[in-house]
Amino acid sequence: MRQKSKRLTGTSIRNRIVLTVLATVVVVSMVGTGLSGREHAARLMSGLKAESQILTSVFGDTLSDPLWDYDYEMVQQRLERLAATGSIAGARVLSTDGEKLAEVMIDGFRPEDSRSGERGGVLLFNREITAETGEAVGTLLVWVSTAGVAAEVWKTVRADATTAAILAVITAVVVFLGVNLITGSLSRITDAMVRIGEGDLDTEVPSGGHNDDLSRMAAALERLRLNGLRVEQAERDLRRANAYLEERVTERTAELESARFQAEEANRAKTEFLANMSHDLRTPLNAILGFSEIMRARAYGPLGDAHYDEYVEDIHHSGSLLIALINDLLDISKVEAGKYELAEENVDLDALIQSCIRQVAAAAEAGGQVLSSTVAPDLPALWGDKRVVTQIFNNLLSNAVKFTPQGGRIEVSAWTDSRGRILASVADNGMGMTEEGVAKALRPFEQAHNARAREHAGTGLGLHLCDNFMRLFGGTLEIESRAGEGTTVTIAFPAERATDARRTA
Repeated sequence: MRQKSKRLTGTSIRNRIVLTVLATVVVVSMVGTGLSGREHAARLMSGLKAESQILTSVFGDTLSDPLWDYDYEMVQQRLERLAATGSIAGARVLSTDGEKLAEVMIDGFRPEDSRSGERGGVLLFNREITAETGEAVGTLLVWVSTAGVAAEVWKTVRADATTAAILAVITAVVVFLGVNLITGSLSRITDAMVRIGEGDLDTEVPSGGHNDDLSRMAAALERLRLNGLRVEQAERDLRRANAYLEERVTERTAELESARFQAEEANRAKTEFLANMSHDLRTPLNAILGFSEIMRARAYGPLGDAHYDEYVEDIHHSGSLLIALINDLLDISKVEAGKYELAEENVDLDALIQSCIRQVAAAAEAGGQVLSSTVAPDLPALWGDKRVVTQIFNNLLSNAVKFTPQGGRIEVSAWTDSRGRILASVADNGMGMTEEGVAKALRPFEQAHNARAREHAGTGLGLHLCDNFMRLFGGTLEIESRAGEGTTVTIAFPAERATDARRTA
């Protein structure tokens, strides 16, 4: 027993040296591995965020056209292509009102059950989608999983830990076998190792002399240094790639800004052209209407032939239609240019509605249609432009008469809701429209494509102008329609335009 104790005692110093060196190498390797893993994780996360942000931005731009065209099937297809990207957990497109239009979720992912952020395992990116006109048409939400980053980091950490473990074992063996013979060489190698560990990768690794263990250690250290150089080069390449990508994003942003500016300039030029053209046409048209009115009134005696009477009526009717079209063009150009001024006053909606009904009563009677109205008895007066409100109701009633068949019904209603808003609707049981037809009817110079629309040729400005007028009032215009079942157009004025609300405000 004493001999065994003596033998252990004789080797205790060497063991302590080996254990001390081994512990030092393990601690340094763990710290280096941890720092390297943290830095690698930060780089991967930064790259994932940048790539996802760009992907969201670029992909959001591709959704503007189908959203503008209400092509939600195309939106769904493009979301599915987006979901094929490796890190995407889910994507959703919302309307401007927050309504879900399309959605793709991977492997049962539910955004409501997840925590957004790096620790939550999911990153959330959003992009407002705008049309070429600059109008917001929706929002793109993209959830990106960070599971791939975590797996890559753990893979790197395991690889670094394995390398560190191998280096620790080699170091322990070298120290154990040659602590007295290789002190000098070991010191030089240790110094080189420290400098390399501090980031000085240009340090020259000593050969280790003729000692095989030191030579292997030096070779391993050299490989570690070369690996560090390669990592450093990869980082430089990544920084250059990021800089190039940022430059491309900046260039693309500048191009989009230039395109937006050109579109705005073209829109202003169009508005000015419409205004100038309309003013130029009104002067001769006013003369035509004035002289035809004098001829209709027989101010200087009879015309002499019955055909002349018909021609004068045709001239006056055609001139009236043309001046109405020019007035619509002028109104649209003023509204789009932001130069339309409202002449506001208290408007009795009940009396105004009855007046508008009388104006279309003859046409409705000729078509065998039934006109009716329902106005709430406690309906407050409206603070607004009487001429504009009259034009809105005339357009809506005229459309209802045109597109309601023989014997149809047309009803005008007006009431207030629980929020104090003033609402009015024009409902008919006529031909109705599809969703595509409704969208076209709200765009200028377009009409829903059906046989009766072709019978009543028009410019397609009425509903577009009504929608813009309601925006001037701070209100809304909504159309509910189904093909073959009729159409209901509802306009809503904000509560502050009710005269009672204005007095108490």
